[in-house]
Amino acid sequence: MSLAVILGSCCGSKEEKCANGQAEPAKADSCPVAKFGKVDTASMNVEILPAMAYPKGSPVDKWGKLKVAPNEKGVRSLCDQNGKPVQLRGFSSHGMQWSGVANITEENMKALRNEWNCNIFRLAVYVDEEGGYAYNPTHRSRYVENVVKWCADNGMYCLIDWHTLTPGNPQDAKYRNRPETGIDLAADFFTYCSRRFQNQKHVLYEVCNEPNGVDFENDKFGGSKWPDYNKPRITWNDFIKPYCEDMLKIIRSNDKDIVVICGTPHWSQRTHDVIGNEPADENGKVYDNLMYTFHFYAASHNDGRHDETAVKFWDVDFMKYFAKGDSAKSVPCILSSLPVFVTEWGTTDASGWTNFRPDLADMWLDIFNGNNDGGQKVSWCNWSFSAEGGACAALKWNDGNMIPMDKKILTESGKYIYDRLRSAKD
Repeated sequence: MSLAVILGSCCGSKEEKCANGQAEPAKADSCPVAKFGKVDTASMNVEILPAMAYPKGSPVDKWGKLKVAPNEKGVRSLCDQNGKPVQLRGFSSHGMQWSGVANITEENMKALRNEWNCNIFRLAVYVDEEGGYAYNPTHRSRYVENVVKWCADNGMYCLIDWHTLTPGNPQDAKYRNRPETGIDLAADFFTYCSRRFQNQKHVLYEVCNEPNGVDFENDKFGGSKWPDYNKPRITWNDFIKPYCEDMLKIIRSNDKDIVVICGTPHWSQRTHDVIGNEPADENGKVYDNLMYTFHFYAASHNDGRHDETAVKFWDVDFMKYFAKGDSAKSVPCILSSLPVFVTEWGTTDASGWTNFRPDLADMWLDIFNGNNDGGQKVSWCNWSFSAEGGACAALKWNDGNMIPMDKKILTESGKYIYDRLRSAKD
């Protein structure tokens, strides 16, 4: 089925009418998408890669194409091809335009698997930030293509993340209808990826990183300036869910059962907003193999304690919400209600710059190891495998070797994650 049919516009001969009733110009090289922008025909017709081979005994070789299925308690969880729960653990990149040249290399992907014991790598595709995807389309032909291959070469899973951040609305025209080209970047990106990688067992998608409603030029981190956690401006119902349904129509047209992860409101912190209202197809059936994000930074998002941090959520007991639920706050146990993937988390406060808290990180990882009412093992990617972004980054600048590992190159956070990964078992 063509993308045009899926999204309600046309993409046949140049004489056909589009959803708005206008004829498609004969010189057009892209396909209009109803309501939003266009999808390039090159993306719609990109060559489909043959299935890649995985090293014998590697995570992908053992687990195959992942799916969402009930665990022993009947709670939907990330599972291997046979329905046995698995836990992915690894890193997220920082923005390719800032740290990609230095950090996202074939040798480093090999080191993350063999030296660090990672079984997943998350590739953060920033979109509208300086030098991001909107301004450098070679991010797709260079980094995405390379990292998909390098992860396969090492038997690691690859999470391709459409890194919406600024602006925080995934439906914003900067993502869905670029004024300079008319291209729907999000639809075009997932059209390309879902067609190109449909035969790859190790690929997963995160369709929107951190939906939020803040203009960072006017709002600053910290204290009363931080937006109210209880009043998200970019809501699940009005903005995020419809966007996810658009992307799912595209992805499922090419890859009917790939695991897709949906962002949640307020920087992917209000995961419970999804409960009872998950994305569905045109027949009202909730999509299979869906998961939902939670992002946290240990010093800021914890058990509601009144620690002084640059970004704080005093009296919001995130840990209780996930592990047990909180009837007083009308929050059911999230890990009994939804399949969750923590696609980004840090050992510091949410600014990333201060308050390294391994004690609070330990508490979170204990919950994710299955110590929750749903018995759900929660997969995670630490932020970030880079020397960017402050104390939460794993690496220092240019002072050591990746293979064999030299701990001189690691920050305190990097040492902590290295030890946690090395001690884990697939």
